[in-house]
Amino acid sequence: MMHKKSRGSSMPSSRIRVFGCIAATLVAALTATGCGSSTTATALPGELDVRTLDTGSYANATAPLDMRFDYHNDLSGASNLALMRLADHVVIGPDIDARLKFGTGSIPFLDAEKATKLLANANKPVLERNKMMFGFGAGSSDKENDSSGKTPPGSTFTTVAVMQFPDEEAAKRAATEIDETDFAIAADANQKVSLPKYPAAHSHWRPGVPTIGSTLAYGRYVVNLYMGTAEAKLEDLTDLAQKAYAAQLPLLDQIPALPPTEMLFLPDDPDQMLRRTLNPEGFGAPNIGDQASFTVRGFLHNVGPQDHWKTVMSEAGVDRFSKSTSMSSTNMLYRARDGAGASMLASRILERNYPGVAAEPPVLPEARCGENPKDDYKTKRFRCAITYRQYVATVESDQLTDAHQRAAAQYALLANSQ
Repeated sequence: MMHKKSRGSSMPSSRIRVFGCIAATLVAALTATGCGSSTTATALPGELDVRTLDTGSYANATAPLDMRFDYHNDLSGASNLALMRLADHVVIGPDIDARLKFGTGSIPFLDAEKATKLLANANKPVLERNKMMFGFGAGSSDKENDSSGKTPPGSTFTTVAVMQFPDEEAAKRAATEIDETDFAIAADANQKVSLPKYPAAHSHWRPGVPTIGSTLAYGRYVVNLYMGTAEAKLEDLTDLAQKAYAAQLPLLDQIPALPPTEMLFLPDDPDQMLRRTLNPEGFGAPNIGDQASFTVRGFLHNVGPQDHWKTVMSEAGVDRFSKSTSMSSTNMLYRARDGAGASMLASRILERNYPGVAAEPPVLPEARCGENPKDDYKTKRFRCAITYRQYVATVESDQLTDAHQRAAAQYALLANSQ
């Protein structure tokens, strides 16, 4: 779980749940059986004729999204696209230190109220007064969360929040005031800390407590750190904070801060991933939780074993990821470097969460399905992986027949999107 600053101390103490992909199933599809799809696509030599596939009630979803939905730029969509852009440039644990192999959650936020899930509640007026525009926070740890979602005691952990402000002066004021507000909560116990490599950072700790807080203005961005180690050694804490800044600041150099007018012109589907991702509803308004496209770093914010999946994605040459949640089911798409990379990824994509073997979809080449052993309402029972050229897609359902029909529709969509 990520770590948050509390009202009663200068350091965060309460925890928040991991924000990951939402999973569910279209009610109308639960009893769908063999209604074949109808498309106008023509199979290329050596490829499956997708017109013959059983897509059940998902026949309309085999057309690319941009043929079924027009995105008209608006503030809500622009804000979500800005969050996706930022998420791709916020550090994950392995970026900071090789020991930090596990993600503990991530939170996008568009207002001060939600930002206080990471920062101390007392900082809400600071963010409002300085007109914070949006932000993204992510956590990591050297130990995997336990079954309840909590980080085990004695872990080395990090929480990094990056926020954008309207101008550099607002960012500088906000960074100073965030630290002052945190420090004042327990002024009699806190001590100022200097980071030799980042003298402009505002930092403090409480002697005897193995945590440190630090805030730095960087252009129109503000980076806020809250970090902890197994033992209360200031040298270790300052070293960890400096490693975080060293990893985070170069990423921000890659994305100049956006004025609101430029946010409105962000592309809604970079590299045309979402047009290829199964979306039965045909609703494509940008939403970082439900309808989003990321680089690999953005994807890794959604998983626990970040080091594992970073290695897998690197071996497959994955460079883009997208997800589309319709009602209660999340469909995901990965773009690998080539067909061989896609085949390798497909062979591993189900191994951790869907280790049980389930019947594969009929006809689809290289498709496979897995069953999740957990019996809970949050996790779908079946997930299927589909490979098409350099793409790997996953679909999920509580009914295997429905999962197969979703898989067929996703394969047809990929073929129709070329």
